[in-house]
Amino acid sequence: MALTLALGTLLVPGSVHAQNISKTAKAGAYTVTLEVLPPEAFTGADAPMVRDGGAAPNTVNGPAHPNHHLVAFVKKDGQPVEDATVTISYRKASSGTDDTSKSGDWTQLDVVRMHAAGKGLATTHYGNNVHLAAGTYDVRVSVNGSAPASFEISL
Repeated sequence: MALTLALGTLLVPGSVHAQNISKTAKAGAYTVTLEVLPPEAFTGADAPMVRDGGAAPNTVNGPAHPNHHLVAFVKKDGQPVEDATVTISYRKASSGTDDTSKSGDWTQLDVVRMHAAGKGLATTHYGNNVHLAAGTYDVRVSVNGSAPASFEISL
């Protein structure tokens, strides 16, 4: 079993296992905490997420082969925002820190509004399961048309 897993890992170049990342920034009047987590299920008796609206979720074993759960928790005046229009876009970045060294077009994430099963709407967050290869990414999150919060994450 371990040999099969090791060989499978070697055969998928650029594959990266989910990491837990959490970063916070402002998007206008909103505080946005971007989290990168392992992919999570939305269906089944023990599904950790409940879909409340927005786009269809990318399923854990679906055709997109997600390896991360890219989500934004949104607060205003210290309180969770349970119903907002949230946009999340990302792009792979090249080395360097100024905009001239960035590479790639922005990809718009199909945003699902969800909450943790059994935890109530206070756990509402926005995002989806996604496949991200190893590397550094720029992520932008906008809430209700606000100027976006900007993040850089490394996987």
